[in-house]
This record gives sequence, C-alpha cells and structure tokens, in this order.
Amino acid sequence: MAIDFSTLSLFPATAEQVLVARQRTLHEWGKGLTLEEHLARDASQDQFDGSRNGRLITWVLTPRDEPRTLEFKCACETFKRTGLVIDPAEGATAKAVACYGIASVFTPPENRGKGFGRHMMRLLHWVIADEDLLPTSEFPVAWGAPPLRVEGTRNGHFSALWSDVGDFYSACGPAPDIHDGWVVRGTATTVWGVDSTPVSDATLEWTWLDDSGVSELWVEDAEKIRQDIQKEPSAGGIFAFLPTQGVASFQHRRLEFFLQRLAPPPDTWGVASPDRAAYATWTIDPRPPAPRTLSVSRLCADPQTFGELVGRIMEVAKKNDVKCVEVWNLSPELKTLAGTLGANTHERKEHLPAFKFYGRESEANVAWAFNERFCWC
Repeated sequence: MAIDFSTLSLFPATAEQVLVARQRTLHEWGKGLTLEEHLARDASQDQFDGSRNGRLITWVLTPRDEPRTLEFKCACETFKRTGLVIDPAEGATAKAVACYGIASVFTPPENRGKGFGRHMMRLLHWVIADEDLLPTSEFPVAWGAPPLRVEGTRNGHFSALWSDVGDFYSACGPAPDIHDGWVVRGTATTVWGVDSTPVSDATLEWTWLDDSGVSELWVEDAEKIRQDIQKEPSAGGIFAFLPTQGVASFQHRRLEFFLQRLAPPPDTWGVASPDRAAYATWTIDPRPPAPRTLSVSRLCADPQTFGELVGRIMEVAKKNDVKCVEVWNLSPELKTLAGTLGANTHERKEHLPAFKFYGRESEANVAWAFNERFCWC
C-alpha cells in the first residue's frame, strides 16, 4: 500500500525519542560495545563542543498527530556549524555562514523499503536550509504542511553528509520532482602500510601537539582556510567547513572510549613545523577487526615539507602500533609525492562525502574546499 507522506512530518526528538534512536543503532555503530556502553558514549557526545548550545539536534519522522511517539519511522542528527562561502556575484571575500553536518541517518529494518528514509531527508532541507536559498519557496502540497520552525535553524547555506549507501542521497531533493539532493564529491583516499614505510629523518624542529595544542592550531587553521579560499580561482561558488567550535576535535573525541582502553592511551594528536606553515592532525581508530588506523583529519604542506611531515606521522603511528595511515583528498601534487613515499591512492566505497549547496549556483559549479576528514561527523 502506498504511503501518504502528507500524514508525516519531521520533528526535533524528545529526550525519550533520542534514547530510542540511539538504542536502535547499537548493531550498526556500537560494535565492540554493550548497549550501556553505546548509550554512555552517545550521551558523552552531547557534551562535546560541537554539540552544546543547541548545535546538535536529533530529528524523527513521525505521524503529524503523534509527534512524541516512540514508534517513529526513522531518525537523523544535524550539527550546526560555521562555514565559509564565496559567491562570485558578490566578490571574492569569504563570508561566514551557518551550515550543517548530517549524521546517524538510520531507518530500522522493519521500516526500510517504504520511502521513509528518503522522505525524512527531503524534509530535512526544509528545517536546516535558509528558505531564501531553496530552489522553490513553496512547500510541496503533496507533503501537507511544512515542518514546524525550530529556533536557531532554517539558516543553512550548505550541508554535508558522509554516505555508506552510495549516491542514495542524491535523489533526496527538496521537492517531489526535484532530485538534486546531496552530491558525492571527493573520495580519493591515500593509504600507507606503516610496517613497510620507513620513518624519514627530520631536519626541522617539529612540535608535537596534545589536545590543547591542536585546539590552538585549529584556530590558526580556520584563518588560513579563509585566506586560502579567497585565493582560489573559481567561476562558481566555493564553500568550506571550519575546524573550530569542536568540529575537528570530534574525530578523536568520538573514539575516546576505545582509546582509553589502550596502554598507554595516545596523547599526541598533531604535529607542526616551526613556522606553523606545515602541519597535520589525526585520530587513531583501534577498533577490531580492522587494522589499527591513523586517520589524518587535516593536512597542510607544500612539496618541500610534505616528506618530513609524512615521516612525523609515521613516527607517531609506529609508536602507537598503528598498521595503516590514511588521508583524504590530497592535492594532485601531494598525491603524486605520496606515491613516491610508498602510498597507494584509491577511490573509497564508504564514508562518501556528499554536499548540498543552497544558493543560485548548482552543485556542478560549486567547489568544496578542504574536503578532508576533519569535518566528518
């Protein structure tokens, strides 16, 4: 029987609905954890810098007349962030804007194959996007009344998610006959096997960075990102997430439960050259059965410093018994250099970065600058 989507709407979850949403995802994202540990980890996430003050919202798709039901069809999360946008029509100055990272999109097995997940994501545009930037100002009649306005939302200039279901989200547009949803962009993954990669000697006095050190670096990095995208030639728009306000720190905070089980737990999360012109930050994922992996969340280097920077990353990887190092979307020049340093580059099939740009430019004409691991949520 066809679903009448006009009888459904998207609501911010109650505390009870948030708990149920998290319980449902145990088998998907709680591997290696008991239910109690899984819920405790998710509860700790509520206190992350990127989650506080209303930045994290869980959304549920429910019947309009039962917004508090615990039998909701599906759920997702949004993290409100600050990003930068350059609109060529307005000049080359980067403008700070609200934007969103989307996570934990989950439909329980009994509700799959009925269109609930797709409809939830179509409605999501109407609760996070700046309404003046949507391709149509009229909410689709076939979907009933628009979702209720939630304070602090409906202001996004772009959003992104990281798909494990291919390009499914590309069909989740803001209207029934508009299929321009989230577009996959930038899946290049460069990987080193740590055991087979030697540690190069250092000629510079590199600085190792702990928690507070990487937090200071990301403040500097946000300014560098702003300066760099203003130098980027583009006929269309350009956008970028910023690493501050807990965005980049999410990468290792999310894995902290597992990292604290290591003896000793890692305490170094980045490295920088003396002039702070070359640097990298990372997290370490020790969860079996995959080999222990160091994932570079942000990397800045030129061809002259790249080799030494890779050497420092390998140094900390070997110290922490890491087997694999990966970095996303190196520039073509650095990707070629990485190959001479023993790396292989491939297009990955999971965690696919996908974005939706809300504005006059189509996604085909928009560049995602600094599409690296740091902004994944």
